[in-house]
Amino acid sequence: MEDYFKVQLISYFRGFISLPITIKMAICSITIRRSVLLLFLLINSLCFSQDLYVRDSVKSTNLIDSLLIDHDLRNWSVRLFGNIRAQGFKLSNDEATLTYIPNNLFGVGVGIATSKLILDITFTIRDKNTENTDRFDFRGGFVFNQNIIDFYFQIYDGFNVKNSINSTTVFREDIKSIAGGIDYLYLFNAGEYSQRVLRSGLKNQKRNIFSFGLGGFVLYNQISGDGSIIPMEFDSYFNEQARIKNITNYGIGVLGGLVGLFKLPSNFYIGISAKVGIGLTVKNAETETLSYNPGNPMLYKLKGSILFGYKWNRFYTNISLRASTNMSNIDFGNNGSFTQISGKLALGYRIKGNKKSL
Repeated sequence: MEDYFKVQLISYFRGFISLPITIKMAICSITIRRSVLLLFLLINSLCFSQDLYVRDSVKSTNLIDSLLIDHDLRNWSVRLFGNIRAQGFKLSNDEATLTYIPNNLFGVGVGIATSKLILDITFTIRDKNTENTDRFDFRGGFVFNQNIIDFYFQIYDGFNVKNSINSTTVFREDIKSIAGGIDYLYLFNAGEYSQRVLRSGLKNQKRNIFSFGLGGFVLYNQISGDGSIIPMEFDSYFNEQARIKNITNYGIGVLGGLVGLFKLPSNFYIGISAKVGIGLTVKNAETETLSYNPGNPMLYKLKGSILFGYKWNRFYTNISLRASTNMSNIDFGNNGSFTQISGKLALGYRIKGNKKSL
C-alpha cells in the first residue's frame, strides 16, 4: 500500500511538470536591452520610493525583535509533520518531452511556530534500494501587515529522466539543479490576512477574507550535467542546441494574484492563493560544441497554494499544497520550464491556553 501511494504521488508530480502549456509569445518591436532597461527603471523607482535607513544598532535589534520574535508563550506551538518536496525541469520540442524529477520526495520533521515565524526542520526519507537525490532545500516567508514575502533556495543533485517516447526512466546522478528566488505581493484590502497564523494553529478563522494584490519577483535557475542532459538514446529527437550541458536563467518581473481565507463550520478553515507573473529573463546555454544566448526575453510564472485545516482547543492540524512553475522559450524550437512543488501534513499543540485576541 505504501509503495502504491509513493508511485501515485510521483506520477502526479510528473504530470504537473509535463502539463502541455503553450503560450503565444507577443514581443514588442523594441530591443531586448531597452526592454530590460525599462523594466529595471520601473521596479527601481517602486522599490526606492520609500527608503528606510537604520544606522543605530539598538534600533536594528529592536526592529528584528518586533518583526520576528514573539515573547508571549501563548502564541507558541510545537508541531510534527510529514511532507513531500521537490523541484523539477522540463525540456520539450514538437517531437518529444523530457522531465527531470528527483528521488526520495518524502520527509518527516519537527518544528515550532509563533504568531510571527514558523521554523520547521525536515529529515528526508532515503530508500536504500534506489539511487537517491542529494538536496539542500530552504524555503520561508513573512507576512508584515499587507506585505507577503516568499523566498526559496534549492540545490538538487541526481535526477530521474523520464521521456514521452517510450515512458522509460533513467537516473542521472551527474545532473544538478540550483533554484532561488523571492516573490513579493502587496495586498490592497486584507489587513488581517495571514496563512502563517492559521498554519501555526494560533487562532480560528473568524471571518472570510478575500483580496487581490500586486508585486514582483526575481529568480535564478540553473541545470547542468557532466555532458548533455539528454540521454544518448534520445539525441535524435532533439537538435544540437537542445543538447545542453548547462543552462542558466536570470529573471525579474511583475506579479499579481488573488488570495482568500474562508471560515468553515466546526472550526474548519481553508486558505487559497493564485498568482500570475510576467517578466524578462537573460539566459545562457552551453552544449558540448557551442554556447549561445536565447534571444526571446519573455518569462511566465504561475504559482498557487491551498491550505485546509482544523483547530480544537490547543490542538490543530492542517494540510497544505504549493506549486510554482516558470516557463520560457530557449530558441531553436525548444522550451524549458522549472517547477517547485511541496505538500505538508502537520499536527501541532499550543504551549499555553487560548488567547482571546491576537
